[in-house]
Amino acid sequence: MPEPIVTYTADVSICSQICRLAVQEHGLSQAENVDVDIEFAMDNYEPWFVRIQPRMTVPAMQYGDEIIGDSKDILYFLSDKHPEAGLYPEDGQVQIDAFINAFYENFMAIGVFTFGHLQARDENLRRFINIGKTDVTLAKLRALSEDPELADVANEKLKQVEQRDFTRLADPDLIARVDEQVTSLLELLEAHLADGGPWVAGSGYTLADIVATALLARVHFIKDESLFTPLVLEYWKRVQARPSFADANVCATWESTMMSRQFEEYMNRG
Repeated sequence: MPEPIVTYTADVSICSQICRLAVQEHGLSQAENVDVDIEFAMDNYEPWFVRIQPRMTVPAMQYGDEIIGDSKDILYFLSDKHPEAGLYPEDGQVQIDAFINAFYENFMAIGVFTFGHLQARDENLRRFINIGKTDVTLAKLRALSEDPELADVANEKLKQVEQRDFTRLADPDLIARVDEQVTSLLELLEAHLADGGPWVAGSGYTLADIVATALLARVHFIKDESLFTPLVLEYWKRVQARPSFADANVCATWESTMMSRQFEEYMNRG
């Protein structure tokens, strides 16, 4: 009997999309997905979730008795548990690891790319984002700090949030710099594709393609196809055609996200 698997993810989160794609591509149809709102209700600061994932981030995966709380770790964990899926072939591991590492080394830039552009797009959207990321977050962390079991992790996170200013992500100079970093990742993807196959590491779909799919979905979410070269665009069409793309609820447009619907409700109330 397959071990029970539960994934805790947020639809718009790029790392959550990596997790959901990994689950689908490894054929784990028994997996249950639990939605965690990290944009407005900030469920990631609720005691029930913090007990599962003390880092208060998504995704997190419960696989049998194990908890894996990082999307990169989930990729390699599942490839180790399910080698029959063939997503981490020995002869392609150097290329696969190189692409995955480049993505995670630029992860902070991808986050700024996302929220910088969203906040710069519309003043109402900027206010909406900061209600969740600042006001609601601070209130929930302060409440969490009253829980004797969770006070230490809550207070540590609270210090970080109190020192940050989410609105500064809309600074045009900062956005220009992260655009360059994201473009460099797309150039790396193009170089891999030009080097000999339809997929990142050659002729077969691998863990690197899971990461590349999530990356392109995020770029499309913010910039549509404007940053895609012809080679990358053809690759984008290929990954969208895979059943996992729909099954994993990969969010490639603003309209496809719960966040967009929450923003609409926010505007209608005010």
